[in-house]
Amino acid sequence: MANKNIQQNEKIKSSNLLALVKDLEPNSHLLHLSVLRQLNNNRAGTASTKTKSEVRGGGKKPWKQKGTGRARAGSIRSPLWVGGGITFGPKPRDFSTDLPKKASKLALAQAIAAKVADITTLKKLPEVKDAKTKNFLSAMKSSNLLNLPLLIIVSKSDQNLSEFKRASKNVQNVSFADKDTLGVYDLLKAKTVVITDAASEELKFKLHDVLGKEVAEKVKKKVVEKVKTKVVKKK
Repeated sequence: MANKNIQQNEKIKSSNLLALVKDLEPNSHLLHLSVLRQLNNNRAGTASTKTKSEVRGGGKKPWKQKGTGRARAGSIRSPLWVGGGITFGPKPRDFSTDLPKKASKLALAQAIAAKVADITTLKKLPEVKDAKTKNFLSAMKSSNLLNLPLLIIVSKSDQNLSEFKRASKNVQNVSFADKDTLGVYDLLKAKTVVITDAASEELKFKLHDVLGKEVAEKVKKKVVEKVKTKVVKKK
């Protein structure tokens, strides 16, 4: 078993990330859970309203209980009154949800597989002279990579990264991610995805345990199908 795992890891190291994931079949339910997790974890959860007891004032009964002909009232801060408390309003809460590590890695691999046709791999980031926005736009247009929303997956070790980010700051719908910040929602939302070689290697290393099992299962299925077709032909 140990030798097989070593051989699988060597195959993964020698192959391209996109070549490894292209045959993965996206699981819509898993992708849905991963997108929900990302969106929920991005929520601040700071919305807050005051109840009847928290609103200032209203300690005195506005009028006596009986004899006025008016509806009985105990406080001017009742939820029925203007300026009163809020019934069942939001309070600060934690919206974050969790997903098993392997499930989240598999969802990311499947999201990359779903976007293979829209992914362009670059050896390195293009140089942007003086970190100017117009130079960034001309560089991306010349490479036909300005179909927005645009997601650029980079490595912290990439050259020209700070200038490239600075030049793109004024362009809407251009976002950056690395192996630690990349999410399924970011990938699925983007129309164009650009990834550098260094970032591709980092992602491949991050997903290697999931990709190893998935690739092995795919190969096994293909072998079984070939054997079945040979048996049918012989008959």
